[in-house]
Amino acid sequence: MVIAEDLVLAYKNYYTVAAPSSNGSPASVGLTRTFSRLDRLFTRLLRLQPERDRHANTYLHDTAPGALLDVGCGSGDFAAHMRRLGWRCQGTEFDPDAARHARETHGIEVDLGDISQIRYEDERFDAITARHVIEHVREPAVFLAECWRILKPGGRLVLLTPNADSLGHRHFGPRWRGLEQPRHLYLFNPTSMQALFERQSIAGADVFSSAQGASYTLNASAKTAQGLMQRSIDQCAIWFLQVGETVLTRRGAQVGEDLVVIATKPRGRAAAAAL
Repeated sequence: MVIAEDLVLAYKNYYTVAAPSSNGSPASVGLTRTFSRLDRLFTRLLRLQPERDRHANTYLHDTAPGALLDVGCGSGDFAAHMRRLGWRCQGTEFDPDAARHARETHGIEVDLGDISQIRYEDERFDAITARHVIEHVREPAVFLAECWRILKPGGRLVLLTPNADSLGHRHFGPRWRGLEQPRHLYLFNPTSMQALFERQSIAGADVFSSAQGASYTLNASAKTAQGLMQRSIDQCAIWFLQVGETVLTRRGAQVGEDLVVIATKPRGRAAAAAL
């Protein structure tokens, strides 16, 4: 594991603020466009748009807007999107370049540093989102406890993280984007994530996997392929993986690329008992 003092070095030129890279050769670009068209067809045929919208809104679609903290807000794009939906948004960010981008581009208030060191007051936020963050932190249990402390009773905590049990991990193996050494310090599957919440005495958390973030993870994994032939094989595999993950997750199998946790903090006596 990277030592704490050197962890910031792993985020130089990180994707949250880095310029988009070239899409590659004309043949590769054509292949990508073909599969993009297939993805749009796939979305219509399986009626995926509502599921994708819920995923894009980090499962706050049925929650009245209030004060939202986006932990690890990156470039601030998500917080800006949620602000347009009526939320009062601010963020935290470890990477100073990403934090600066969020402030300057979107006008998002961003606190720099680890959430445990920022020390927000108790029960401050109506909702907290941590999208692909918990795998980056050195002490996940401390991170979770801090998020729970600053969440209002009745508030919602939503975590997204790569699912170590996904079909994409099985296909790509060491090339799977979810591994992302050296930045991903911990990986979770549904069992280990449920255990983490139970150890913090957070009952009733809904832990499930989703295939709706699969496109990014799978395509990023395929970019590691050497040669057009391997890339073509990977792109065909991506098509079947997305279909397979969608069908299987709808039947309750925990094989989607993203692991999702939704937890609502109890009110009144229930909240006191949980503490």
